[in-house]
Amino acid sequence: MTVADSYPVGHPFAEAGVSVLMDTARELSGGRIQFDYFPAEQMGDAEDLPSLIRSGVVDLGSVAPAYVPAELPLSGVADLPGLVEDSCTGSLAVSRLVSEGGILWREDFEPKGLRPLVVGMIPDYEVLTGSRTVREPADLRGLQLRSSGGTIDRAVEGFGAAPVGMPATEMYEAISRGTVDGTVLGPVSAAPYHLEEVTRHATLGARLGSFTMTYSISEAAWDTLPADLRDVLRRAGDEATRSLCAGLQEGNAEGRQTLRDAGVRIHRITAGERRAWDKATAPIHRLWAADMAEIGRPGEAALKAMKDQLRRVERESHDD
Repeated sequence: MTVADSYPVGHPFAEAGVSVLMDTARELSGGRIQFDYFPAEQMGDAEDLPSLIRSGVVDLGSVAPAYVPAELPLSGVADLPGLVEDSCTGSLAVSRLVSEGGILWREDFEPKGLRPLVVGMIPDYEVLTGSRTVREPADLRGLQLRSSGGTIDRAVEGFGAAPVGMPATEMYEAISRGTVDGTVLGPVSAAPYHLEEVTRHATLGARLGSFTMTYSISEAAWDTLPADLRDVLRRAGDEATRSLCAGLQEGNAEGRQTLRDAGVRIHRITAGERRAWDKATAPIHRLWAADMAEIGRPGEAALKAMKDQLRRVERESHDD
């Protein structure tokens, strides 16, 4: 099977996600499933991977709703600000919504001929800037911030900044040249792109949103597999989802430390400042749901389903 994604080999999506999927599937299948892996956009840009999967050029690849919002608009619900603090809680909640019968499966993935096997989520998006300390949403006004697209664009706009779409690989140069004032992302993604070298300020606890990613296979490719190998890929995907969420949690902590060690000033959001962020978040949720309604998608239902699954996963983790 040909596997492709858009991430550098040192990124947790690669190390703790797709690598675990491939290793587990090889082992469980007794070597019947083998993989050729092409990381870091070798097979195509991130936004092109869904079409490459459907066309059969790639058998299994990374699919992020933020990169293809026109194709998977409802799945942007998982990236809304203020919803998810923990990668494992968020990833498990989304994995249920993109599984057969889930609202995101029915509305987004199934109609596009895609079947997610692995779900990963980078929660706790923070603001990294070259020159301005950000404490409250008002501090974002007038800034141009690189955004991963989709729902994050809506969040950045809602907080008063201007989102600038560009590949993650271009962030470093854009910030260093002053083309943008900074970026919004999870700390786990700072080190792979060496952003500690070009940013001087970062938030801790702003919770501007999340970045959700899947490794998906086409329904056409899935249908050609015998039942036992489908079961192998399901089990390998579940194992990779669990591994990836732990890797992303660890990576976020390591990313924050990398920023600190490089001299980046990290401002921890206070309780009072948190209230300002929460107040600014509620209208963003409403506007997102209204946007979905305008294109005939059940935004309110998706938002409710996401919140319900987050609560359910949290209850189950406490029961364990």
